[in-house]
Amino acid sequence: MDNNRERPVTPSLVTTREELSPTSLEGDMLFGTSPASLEGDMLFGTSPASLEGTQVPVLEVRDLAISYKTRKGSIPAVRGVNFSVGQGETLGLVGESGCGKSTIAFGILDFLGTNGYVAGGSIKFMGQELVGKPREELRRIRGNNISMVYQDPMQALNPSLTIGTQLSEVLTTHKSIDREDAWEKSIAMLERVYMPDARNVMERYPHMISGGQQQRVVIAMGMLNNPSLLIMDEPTTALDVTVEAAVLDLVDDLKKDFSTGIIFITHNLGVVARVSDNLCVMYAGEMVERAPIQTIFDNPAHPYTRGLLSCIPRLTDDLAYNRLWSIRGRVPHPSERDVVRCVFSPRCDWMERNGMHDLCGTTHPELVQVGEKHQSRCFMGAKTLGVSINEYARGNRKLLEEAAADDDDTGTVDPAGGIDSAVGVHSAGGAGGIGITSGTPHIKGDSAIARVKNLKVYYEHTTGSIKSMFGMEEKQYVKAVDDVSMKVPRGSVLGVVGESGCGKSSLVKGLVGLEEISGGRATLMGLDITTPVAKRSLDLIKELQMVFQNPDSTLNPSFTVGQQIARPIRRFKTVPEKEIPAEVQRLLREVKLDSYYYNRYPRQLSGGEKQRVGIARALASRPSMVICDEPVSALDVSVQAAVLNLLNEIKDDLGTTLIFIAHDLSVVRFISDFIAVMYLGKIVEFGSVRRIYPPPYHPYTEALLSAVPVPDPVESRRDFVRLSGDVPSAMNPPGGCRFHTRCPRRDMLPDGGRICTEVPPPWQKGRGTHRIMCHIPMEELSQMKAVLPLGKGYDDMLVSDKFSH
Repeated sequence: MDNNRERPVTPSLVTTREELSPTSLEGDMLFGTSPASLEGDMLFGTSPASLEGTQVPVLEVRDLAISYKTRKGSIPAVRGVNFSVGQGETLGLVGESGCGKSTIAFGILDFLGTNGYVAGGSIKFMGQELVGKPREELRRIRGNNISMVYQDPMQALNPSLTIGTQLSEVLTTHKSIDREDAWEKSIAMLERVYMPDARNVMERYPHMISGGQQQRVVIAMGMLNNPSLLIMDEPTTALDVTVEAAVLDLVDDLKKDFSTGIIFITHNLGVVARVSDNLCVMYAGEMVERAPIQTIFDNPAHPYTRGLLSCIPRLTDDLAYNRLWSIRGRVPHPSERDVVRCVFSPRCDWMERNGMHDLCGTTHPELVQVGEKHQSRCFMGAKTLGVSINEYARGNRKLLEEAAADDDDTGTVDPAGGIDSAVGVHSAGGAGGIGITSGTPHIKGDSAIARVKNLKVYYEHTTGSIKSMFGMEEKQYVKAVDDVSMKVPRGSVLGVVGESGCGKSSLVKGLVGLEEISGGRATLMGLDITTPVAKRSLDLIKELQMVFQNPDSTLNPSFTVGQQIARPIRRFKTVPEKEIPAEVQRLLREVKLDSYYYNRYPRQLSGGEKQRVGIARALASRPSMVICDEPVSALDVSVQAAVLNLLNEIKDDLGTTLIFIAHDLSVVRFISDFIAVMYLGKIVEFGSVRRIYPPPYHPYTEALLSAVPVPDPVESRRDFVRLSGDVPSAMNPPGGCRFHTRCPRRDMLPDGGRICTEVPPPWQKGRGTHRIMCHIPMEELSQMKAVLPLGKGYDDMLVSDKFSH
């Protein structure tokens, strides 16, 4: 249904202000304030929509129903939705894709497209009914007091206009203000959303700034007219955790400073716990639970809400967990929803457990009161509250136990920060070691499947100048991966984390042969993998496969699932020709897909199903190693849980070695045995999953951990470690420690950390395989406070890991 949205035709695609006439203000007192209050500079003042001293909500939605006209008739997409948003209040809307969250937002704005319409109910903005109003009147109200921030800022910004032009146009078009004044006010608003170097950013085009900066521009654009209501539709989905944390800080500040009512749409329960006051859980176009944020997280009532909360890997989980709760099935399409029964019943384990098929399968439940300000759409009512959320049990995983290393295994540290030899680790089954190395390998019981030494991936940068065209200009290179060394033991999962631009994807694309290696060595089972994939033998390609972030870009829409999985089987001669159909069926079962998917096309699959097909295709050659590049970052939490469970089973059952790329440390913690933290082309911390999450931390790792959104309203409002600025250019990285320009811990060193600006940091040895590249002594780093309370599995380690001289 989202494909039919009609978006406003403005350069920013963010609703902007149009001056309401004094007559319209006096006629119905829309804002409850006099026209005189609109005079003067209102950029940072109180909203003209101020409702101080009244109980009228900024937005009140009652029994909202939204439908779409199709060839099959009118199809309801949203029905029976009720909520209100007060001044200075944030309402969270959560649920999986297809649950109707964005449809509600576009219904409020009347951007439902030509075939969408409000089929029933009421939408009152500041006490005035919007449903049925003439379009021109709605446009004036929206333009002045309702703004929207979209998920993808690049779709909301005009690539052919500078940032300054787009921002100032919002003011010059809808206010009596000259361009110079509008320009200065736009700069002030950019500074208000913590945009570094705001004045120069005004002169840039959207493609010249980072994704996080683009999102800040869109938020600034939405706030320029000081709206009473701000709708944010998945504003942090595509952002790094550090940028996401900064945007969430900004949302909190805007709410306090502008008293703006906010509707925050997301599928990330950690994010919504951080910013929301009240929460509405949506499923298949219906509101299934509504309550204050703390109430829902402490005592979720609806089985769907409980399932969503149990799908999330948490930093505070027991380290032994190797399975996440996964909600079976998927959200039904609007045309498939049965309005005479509970729409969640086909996926509900509570119905199965309590034998309620007759009731749930034949009767539609209503919202019932289960507590103070707490409603749930379930026949179980408050009975679910008697069962602890912890009883959604998850299994235990087999940890790779690292052996304590002797000092002799550590090697010496040279001034450049290299380690002459690496520390070995051993799994419970005797698997070999992993470590950051430079120099001759020295690993006990070494059975590493892959070795990387001093690897470099550089991209030549061309300026387009005349000198460059004739080869007269000195060549410059983007150092995406700069002197990285590591070893990966057979049957383990190595997680690689870091912000965008830190070199994670360039590293794995270099290993798989999609990017040219500029220097260093890399081997897989003794075979050289520094050659491009086009020059590799079939035997080598067969052993190393990749799962990409976006399955839509890697699946051919013209071929069925069965044909696409069969192709690598036939290409690599995994099985005889006559056995290929049976092998495809086996792989489909391996990734938990039924046999009827064989003849389906990609367009007939959900996002999670497409990703499973991508995994099945990667396994078709029976590889020794699979590289997963952000395979769950774009998935709903329920689908993410199912894919993570699947990858864990593949590792355990097939013994496949995985390299798992992600920016979410809670996801990496769940799936990985070892973790490498990358920053600006280098690994700055390395160790087993048991060593990375408690102190000591590299200051960069500490900031990444601090930024992870936690699905707990109390913990989410803890003190944070925030990084200033953006990742520096990999073409001209800072001297000394590459992290020193953003490091919040430099003051721990003499002279304000002057050594960090001049001397590359050394590798420091921790327990087992743990290594940190930092000038701050390890014993001082060990005194850091844990970012979050640690789950089970760390107790013994913390006792044994005390540093002493």
